[in-house]
Amino acid sequence: MIGQFVRFLDRTWNSISFRLTFNYGLLAIFSILVLMAFIYLQVVGALHSQLQRQIASTTHRLVTDFEAGGSDRLVRSLAFTLSDDVDSDKGLYLLLNQTGEKVIGNLDAAPVSRLSEIAEADVSNEGVALTGRFKISMLDDGSTLVVGVDLAETNRTIALIGQACLVTLFVALMLVIVGTFIFRRELDFRVSSIHKTATQISSGQLSSRIPLSEIHDEFYHLSYEINSMLDRIEALMKGVRHVSDTIAHNLRTPLTRIISRLRTVQRPGHSAQEVLQATHFAVQEIENLNQLFEKLLQISEIEAGVHRQRFRICDFSAIADDVIDLYSAFAEDRHNQLSLTVQGDCHIQGDADLLASMLANLVDNALKYTSEHVWVSLQDEQGQLSIRIEDDGPGIPASEYGNVGKHFYQLDSNASGFGLGLKSVMAIVTMHEGTLTFEDRQPGLRITIVFPIEQG
Repeated sequence: MIGQFVRFLDRTWNSISFRLTFNYGLLAIFSILVLMAFIYLQVVGALHSQLQRQIASTTHRLVTDFEAGGSDRLVRSLAFTLSDDVDSDKGLYLLLNQTGEKVIGNLDAAPVSRLSEIAEADVSNEGVALTGRFKISMLDDGSTLVVGVDLAETNRTIALIGQACLVTLFVALMLVIVGTFIFRRELDFRVSSIHKTATQISSGQLSSRIPLSEIHDEFYHLSYEINSMLDRIEALMKGVRHVSDTIAHNLRTPLTRIISRLRTVQRPGHSAQEVLQATHFAVQEIENLNQLFEKLLQISEIEAGVHRQRFRICDFSAIADDVIDLYSAFAEDRHNQLSLTVQGDCHIQGDADLLASMLANLVDNALKYTSEHVWVSLQDEQGQLSIRIEDDGPGIPASEYGNVGKHFYQLDSNASGFGLGLKSVMAIVTMHEGTLTFEDRQPGLRITIVFPIEQG
């Protein structure tokens, strides 16, 4: 039984929701305790200040009566005060003559200590001991005037205030406990959905998502961001599976051809020329595979941001000039036209080599499929560099826009290459925080890339 209780306490304390609610409860109780203590001290201080003002005022009135009419007027004033029903039950008065004998008053004797200021003292009234606050004044004729107030009623009031504070503190403690329980239950409920989804994801259910609440609070935004992250992870996992399957297919086919060709020439009866041709064929296929892996490695490095350390401010118009010069001869051989127009500022932050490779890939594709003309234009549009590559070829069906740029995707299955050119282009655009869109030019295809321009 004790072991189970200890384990329960251990599990409870290890719960972040319990520690949060526990700390919240301690803070709330401490705040209420400080507030109650402040109120109590303020009220008690106000009561004692009121008593002191009352004693001082009464003493001043009686001394004034003595100075105006002597001891006889003082005695009459005391007699009237004692016979008055207003505060007569808590007012304490005593007048002693020059020899210390009692002249008038409701006290048996003066306080033992001589009080020069208003202070608390113990006295007796008709044989009953009581505590009061007193001020003792020596009059000009040698008599002594004692004025005070019984503290019994004030102490009862202070006791009631103290009890009220304790009751308030107890009620507040109960409310804090209930509020803490509700807070912990709500926190556990909101966290449990995240925990449940994480468990499902870890068990292989990659499509599981955290249900979003109707209230757009912090947990809503956290759940939304986690769901976005899970969407991205699921997409990457599917991409990895697709890439793995495609790589396996792209490896198996050339490897099968290589093995088949080499085994063929292993058989007796083949000439040295045939063996040499088979060897040449195997080397060429292996070189093609090497290019494939280099392309994949380059895309992987771009997506991982390895090249960000080489980012510099570069003039994209100069990069475009170099690419156009490089492909001008190729365009002339195909009897095509290749033109470049530049408007505005073209300075962006990036890797000049990757940007050149990106543009070269797009220009090369455009020249392969265009009928007559390829247009490349650079334009500064509201603080962004817009790059357009247009051709007047057959274009791409709008239904295929979502597939373009995937690993090994080729619109024409009989085309040469590995289908990684546009994938590397998209990776470079993403690394430079740009966007890439496709449009039907009718006829032809328009590719638009937008990069943020480096200001200053």
